[in-house]
Amino acid sequence: MTHSFLTLACLLALCASGAAQIPDVAPAQVDVLDLSLEDAVAAFFANNLSVAGAELDAEASFARYGVSWGAFDTVFFVNTLRNERISAPSPANIVGGTDLGRQPATENDFWNFNTGLTGQFTSGTTWSLTAGPQWSRVQGGSIGPDFNDVDNDGDTTELIETSFESTVNTGSATLSVTHPFLRGGANGFARSALELAAKDVRLAEVELDTVAYTTLLEVITQYWNLVFALDDRATKELSVTLAEELLGITQRKFDQGLQNRIDVIEVEAEVARREEELLTADNSVLDAVDTLRKLVFAPEELEDWQQPIQPVSDYETVEQASLDEAAALAVALQERPDLKSARLALQRAEIELRRAKTGALPRLDATASYGINSNEDTVGLALGRLDDTTYHDASLRLDFEVPLVNRSGGFTERQRRIERDRAGVNLRQTEVDAIADLRSAVRAVKLQRARVEATAEEARLRGEAYEGEQRRLENDLSTPFAVRESQRDYLLALDTQTRAKLDLAVARTRLLAAQGTLLSSFGYQSRRTELDLYSAPDL
Repeated sequence: MTHSFLTLACLLALCASGAAQIPDVAPAQVDVLDLSLEDAVAAFFANNLSVAGAELDAEASFARYGVSWGAFDTVFFVNTLRNERISAPSPANIVGGTDLGRQPATENDFWNFNTGLTGQFTSGTTWSLTAGPQWSRVQGGSIGPDFNDVDNDGDTTELIETSFESTVNTGSATLSVTHPFLRGGANGFARSALELAAKDVRLAEVELDTVAYTTLLEVITQYWNLVFALDDRATKELSVTLAEELLGITQRKFDQGLQNRIDVIEVEAEVARREEELLTADNSVLDAVDTLRKLVFAPEELEDWQQPIQPVSDYETVEQASLDEAAALAVALQERPDLKSARLALQRAEIELRRAKTGALPRLDATASYGINSNEDTVGLALGRLDDTTYHDASLRLDFEVPLVNRSGGFTERQRRIERDRAGVNLRQTEVDAIADLRSAVRAVKLQRARVEATAEEARLRGEAYEGEQRRLENDLSTPFAVRESQRDYLLALDTQTRAKLDLAVARTRLLAAQGTLLSSFGYQSRRTELDLYSAPDL
């Protein structure tokens, strides 16, 4: 009997610690890894592949934001054209038996060189500055009658050939600016593309937070599941020990002729059943270890899967979240990633609607240009004269265009308006879900706290009842069946107590998640890339 009391004392101490020892299921030479919850979370942030993938997605989104600035890059260009054309001579032109002449072969040479800059401002204004020389040469002539040499009858006497050659060297420099006042320019249309790209960056960063948030919740839950699996295994191991003790007592009394053989057989069957439960509990521990290892370490080598993990944190490690619903809700509405994402989606839809309204407007563009030209004997002289504004070309042009039935613009605006309204509905639904989730999480913590207290008291009373029933059996005042039933009630109470502790730890974790403070409570810093809509990011 003294041995039984020692066994019970050891079990109670083990359950109070909140972290049973891992079973000896690995090779003896493999060291057990003592892992605290804080270390598990730190390893999760460093190794989890889901978070790593979301981080890459956020980086890619920022790269796309940089790409959107490409529309406003200043572009340097150079182009040149060399053209040579020799036209075939025309046939003779005979009218009334008289040869009026023909056009001989004509040679045209042309060379052009242009260089300059083009670009677009975030206002939508486009501009170009172009400068360069141009050289052209035309060589040709004509074959026709000599009207100055005629006979007395007035007939021409011969055909003569004349030739000419003309070379022109010019230079020009032109600045042209076009600004859209309505379509493509109103309401900051050009800059709105940057705003959309910036919202996409923020959405990707919030998605990273969401992945980290949901996966961290799973990591902590799996950590507590491992603690529970070890505690549950300890209970199953104790159940085998208690059943073996009962078998020893029953066998001894059978040998003394105080019990029937059937009583011994029933207790032996109970020992076998509890040994089977212990084997199942061993396997549950291994499953829990692998699940946690996959989330926290993402091992690459087979050997990495062999190291046992021993959790060393108890259930009280989780930060105690506020149970004040009003205060918790105020935090949740600001911090929850799903709400941040829904708000960003609504803001993005507002930008899309603004762009659609601008796209439905008529087109009214103004183009102003000013150029300087020169005409000299050589290319060098032509270029050198471009500082003289005497010879210039200035123009101002207005272009107006309006569709008589603007189906494209009208239906695009309608589509964007519906999408904006849908995003507003999604935000409202997310807020409602967040409120319900928070209220449920607060109630769950309160419930599990009460369960822990109630199950602890039940386990204490069931333990006392079992001790009393065992003493009755020792004094021949009870039966092995009654003791076995009392054992089961006691072990079930211990199982319920262990489950209540797990449920409380998970409820506390989910309350932090419902408030949106789970990540920050473990030191996670959200990624927030600095974005400036008036200055392009560096490469």
